[in-house]
Amino acid sequence: MPLEVRAAPGHEAEAERLREALAGYHHEGEAELVLEAGDHGLQLIREDTRPTLRLHLDFAAGRLGYRLAHAGHQREGLIRAFGKLPRDGQVLDASAGLGRDTLLLAAHGFQVTAWERHPVVYQLLADALARAALNPELAAIIGRIDLREGKANPDRVAPPAMAAVFDPMFPERAKRAAVKKDMQLIQALMPEAADPDAEQTLATLRRHVERRVIVKRPLQAPALGPDTPQASVKGKSVRFDLYPATTPSRENG
Repeated sequence: MPLEVRAAPGHEAEAERLREALAGYHHEGEAELVLEAGDHGLQLIREDTRPTLRLHLDFAAGRLGYRLAHAGHQREGLIRAFGKLPRDGQVLDASAGLGRDTLLLAAHGFQVTAWERHPVVYQLLADALARAALNPELAAIIGRIDLREGKANPDRVAPPAMAAVFDPMFPERAKRAAVKKDMQLIQALMPEAADPDAEQTLATLRRHVERRVIVKRPLQAPALGPDTPQASVKGKSVRFDLYPATTPSRENG
């Protein structure tokens, strides 16, 4: 089923750019989805539900923007999983998704190279980052993010990153009303596993970082791949499994 791209009045040029960028993309799911360019940026819409579902990323005005600008990040499980790495060091996010972990790492001070392989999610995230960069409180954070489209390719990052995070996404077929609206839309957009080659990605990341790879998993989910994690940092609903690099590190830590 094709994804409809449309424009609110005055945004026809942006919609045309999106059509060109997504020319090779074909939506595999049954849901009727629309990507709309409007006054407040891009939004993904599902109109064959009641109520209509909308996904609009806003890092400046939303809760995440407030946390990034004002909260301490050292308490976050993801930051603890990265350990005592230099705050201005180079790290990778191999699955940027909706950008929450990417921005948290950048807010901590890391220089983040992030990839998003799904073309529609990439467009939503790139648009949200561009708008957030206009916010004086967030501009420095956004400036530390290098967003790239496609599958993570760490061998093209020089010098090698100290560490990486990977959140392999296998959308649950949950039908509970409690499933958040953004995840309902992501499930509709990606009816199949978003990272079918997750084990290969983990192995590649371990070969191209200096210290460790952190894999984000649901709290009760099995570990990814055949190797047992070196350690785990657990939260209320997720955990961060730590895997050592398989190339010699320049420093211990």
